[in-house]
Amino acid sequence: MAKITSRSETALHVAALSARDQFLENLVELLSPHPEALEMVDCDGRTALHNAVLCGRIRMVKALVISNPKLSQLADDEGRIPLGISAVAASMHKEIAWFLAKNTTKDGEGDPFNSPSAIDTIIDLTHAGHHDITLYLFEQYPRLKTMRSTERADGSVLEALAKSPKNFRSGTRLSVLEALIYKCIPVDLKYKPTDKNSDPAFQCLARSLWNIAKIVVPIIKRVHEVKLRHVTAIELAKQVCIAISYMNTTEISILYLDDRRLCEAIARGFDDFLKLCFQFFPELLWVTPYNKRLTTHAVMFRQEKTLGLFLQVSSTNELSLVPGPSEQDSADMMSAAAYYYRSFDGVTTEAGAAFQMQRELRWYRAVESWVVPDMRDRYMGSKTFWTSFVENRKDLLESGEKWMKDTSNSCMITSALIATVLFAAAFTVPGGNNDKSGVPLLLGEDSFLVFIISDVLGLFFSVTAILLFLAILTSRYKVQDFLEALPKKIIMGLSFLFLSLAFMLVAFTATLTIVLDKRLVEWVLIPIILLTSVPVALFIVLQLPLLYQMVKSTYGPSIFCPKSIWE
Repeated sequence: MAKITSRSETALHVAALSARDQFLENLVELLSPHPEALEMVDCDGRTALHNAVLCGRIRMVKALVISNPKLSQLADDEGRIPLGISAVAASMHKEIAWFLAKNTTKDGEGDPFNSPSAIDTIIDLTHAGHHDITLYLFEQYPRLKTMRSTERADGSVLEALAKSPKNFRSGTRLSVLEALIYKCIPVDLKYKPTDKNSDPAFQCLARSLWNIAKIVVPIIKRVHEVKLRHVTAIELAKQVCIAISYMNTTEISILYLDDRRLCEAIARGFDDFLKLCFQFFPELLWVTPYNKRLTTHAVMFRQEKTLGLFLQVSSTNELSLVPGPSEQDSADMMSAAAYYYRSFDGVTTEAGAAFQMQRELRWYRAVESWVVPDMRDRYMGSKTFWTSFVENRKDLLESGEKWMKDTSNSCMITSALIATVLFAAAFTVPGGNNDKSGVPLLLGEDSFLVFIISDVLGLFFSVTAILLFLAILTSRYKVQDFLEALPKKIIMGLSFLFLSLAFMLVAFTATLTIVLDKRLVEWVLIPIILLTSVPVALFIVLQLPLLYQMVKSTYGPSIFCPKSIWE
C-alpha cells in the first residue's frame, strides 16, 4: 500500500502500467480484505483501474472491478471515469468499454451518468464508433439522449455523428466484393452484452459458428464491423431525434441541429443521416447556412445523392416544402457549378483527369437545366457563368488532355502489335498450304475454322481500336468534347482492344490444338490451353475497373435523381 514512486504510485499502479496481468491479479487477491487500498490514487487522481484501461488490459480491468465495483465510478482529477478513458485512450479495445459500460452503475455514493461530464463520455464513444455501447447506455440512462456539452465544439451526439464519414454507408467506400457481403450479412440491432454462461445453447452455437466464420474469412469480420457501425449509427441518430423532438423548435435548431452541422453533413454527402433529420424536423429544409440554400451547398460540394433529397419535394409553388430555385438561388447554384474546388475530395474519385472534367461538365449542364432560364446566360461579374467555368478549369483541361493522349498512345501501340501478329498469322496458317492451289491443308478441321474466325475478328477489332485511338489523338480537345465525344471513343477503343486480345488468344489456343493434338496426351494439353486464359483474366482484373468507371460516368444515371425523404 506504500507509495513507491515520485508520482505517488503504489505497487498496484506500477503493475497496471507494466501490463503484468498475473502479478496484478495476485496483488488484488492479497488486497481483497482492504478494498480501500484498491482506491488509492496517484498524483493525477488515477486509480490502478485507470492505468489498466490506459494499457488496454482486460484481465486487469476485470480483476479490479470484480474485487471493488466502486472503482468504475471514481473519476480522476480531469473528471474522467474509467469508461470515459476507455473511449479515448483505449478505443481499440472495445471489450474493455463493454465491460465497463455494464459495470459502471449509479449504485453507491456517486452517479457518473448524472454529472454534466457524462455527455463527454457518450460523445467519445460516438467518435470511437462504439454506437452499440452508446445505445445500451441510452437504454439504461435515457436522459443522456438530450444532454449537450458546453465545452466541446461537437456538443451533442448528432454533431459527433455528423463529423465522421465512417458512421454512414454514404460516407464509406466498399469494393464490389465488400458491397456484396455488406448486403447479405445480418446485423442484430437488439444486441446487448450478456454473459456467455447465461446464453441458450442455440445462441452459443450461433455465436461460435459466427466467430469461426469471421476467423476463417477475415473480410466477413471487417464488413460486419462496418455494417454494425452504420446500422447502429442510424439507430442512434433516430433515438436522439425522437428524444429531442419533444423539445420546442428554437431549442432544436439552436442546440442540436444548427446550420453549420447541416452544411457539414451535406458537404460530406451523408444523405441517410440528412434524410433522418428531415423526417423528424422538416423545417430544416428551409434553413440557409451562410445565406445560401441547402441545394446550393449540395451543388457546391458535388453531392448528387444529397441533392436528390430536395428534388422530389421541390416545386415552384411558394408553399412547397422545398420551393423551386428563385433568381437568387439560381445565381448561387450557377456560381457554385462554375467554381472548381480543387481540394475537395468529391472531384477526385473518377477514372482519370478527363473523366473528372466530364463530371464537372455534367454538373454544370444539370444545374443549367434546373435553374431559372434567364440566369443561364447572365454574367458573374464581367464574365458569363460558362466563361468562368472554362477559365477555372484550365489546369484540369490540360491534365485531362495529357491523360487522354498518354492512355491513347499506350493502347494504340498495344493494338498495333496485336494487329501485326494477327495479320502475319493469316498468311502463315498452321499445317501449311497446298503447293499448287495455295489452299490450307487443314481447311476442313474444326480447330482450323476457329483459328480463321478468331484471327479475322481479332484483326478487325485491333484495327478499329487503332482508328479510335488515332481519332482521340487528333481531336481538338475542346471543353465540350470531354462531355461525350472523347469518353465514348476511349470506352469503345478499350473495349475493342480487350476483344482483340481475347480473339488473339483464342487463335493461339486453336493453333496449339492443331499442332499438338496428336503429339501430347490430353492431360498435358488442357493445362497448356488454360494458361492462355491468364492474360485475359489479368487484363480484366487490371483494366475492367477503369473501364467500368468510364462507362458509369458516361452512361450512368443523371446527376439529378430524385430521392424520397419519407421512404
